[in-house]
Amino acid sequence: MPPKPQKPSRSEQKQLTRLKLLNATVDIIASDGLAGVTLSKVATLAGLSRGICNFHFETKERLMLEALNMLYQEHEQSWRETVTKHDENPEVRLQTLIEILLNPPIADHRKVSVWLAFWGVAPHRETYLGVCANLDREYEAEVEKLLRELSGGKEIINGMSLQAIAVTLTAMIDGLWVNYLISPGCLIPGDAVKACLAFLSSFFPQFKTSTV
Repeated sequence: MPPKPQKPSRSEQKQLTRLKLLNATVDIIASDGLAGVTLSKVATLAGLSRGICNFHFETKERLMLEALNMLYQEHEQSWRETVTKHDENPEVRLQTLIEILLNPPIADHRKVSVWLAFWGVAPHRETYLGVCANLDREYEAEVEKLLRELSGGKEIINGMSLQAIAVTLTAMIDGLWVNYLISPGCLIPGDAVKACLAFLSSFFPQFKTSTV
């Protein structure tokens, strides 16, 4: 007889329960906005009791903050894994980064809806703003490092600093996410990637003929 599958440990079960609740929170925010989130609704959608939801997160605010952190962790893992592949040249790493961030599972309708919901209130909510600002600055700094590897020592190219180019590129990606959400189907991910590469090619000619 085949061996019986091992039951998850208590720690693993706890993490699975938290993940169910966080994914249910993301689903509700995507469909109903931040105002639609209640602990009771999240628990019901996750197939769990309200008491379990209270045990893991205590408050609605804590639950939503953890959902935001979950999205940022996924985003951070994606760009970190790409920019740290030092066996690949910086051009390949930067193009791969753009492709990852403009395609599912990072840039799907559900997650983009949640990003925008949080961004819309972040300026008025110190906790959300702190998460967004700190991690976004780190992400932009890593993109700037890639640009510096490409620049051959130049800090200003065509009148723009590497920092400004990095911030503009990441802002383009955010803007393309917005387009995906409000004009679904108008711009496919492949064309969104090409738009970012066209921007980069005005500073780094190698992107004009890139076939990576």
